[in-house]
Amino acid sequence: MEKKKITNIVADLMTISAETSPKSSDNFLEITSLDLSEREMLAEELYQLSDEFKDESYSKEGDLVNSADELMLIGLKDHKSLGIDCRACGYEDCEDFDEAPQMEKIFEGPSCAFKMIDLGMSIGRALNTAENHNVDCRPSIRAGLAAKNLGLTDSMICYALLIKVVSDMTYYQE
Repeated sequence: MEKKKITNIVADLMTISAETSPKSSDNFLEITSLDLSEREMLAEELYQLSDEFKDESYSKEGDLVNSADELMLIGLKDHKSLGIDCRACGYEDCEDFDEAPQMEKIFEGPSCAFKMIDLGMSIGRALNTAENHNVDCRPSIRAGLAAKNLGLTDSMICYALLIKVVSDMTYYQE
């Protein structure tokens, strides 16, 4: 079977895994697959961020994006609180959280802690699906930032999942 076809199937299965993962309440996830031209734009943005931040790790992520067979974004869309006043977000109660001004530095916030857990569980489920099908998948917060900068996602915060069939571990060497 052709490698591209396999990674397409696995990416679809990863999307289903992320979408059906347990959620604390309503689903506020955004899951997107990027085509080749979007992946090229994303890699270029990572190279530019490497220069801007004077941080070579962004350039290395750009190389990984360029070599990925598939790339998907999983992010958390704008959301309201869960309404249980747990204070995990840093606010006194959910009403204060819901009324807090939207702020953006790298990603937008504030975010409800339970919705962030939902995001993490969805990413974990997607990664597990890749592993179960013997396909390598690397989560990247840097590529998520670059995708947000480019407007490839409407999410407040997102990760990129770089999917690749590899026969040796040089793909991951730093």
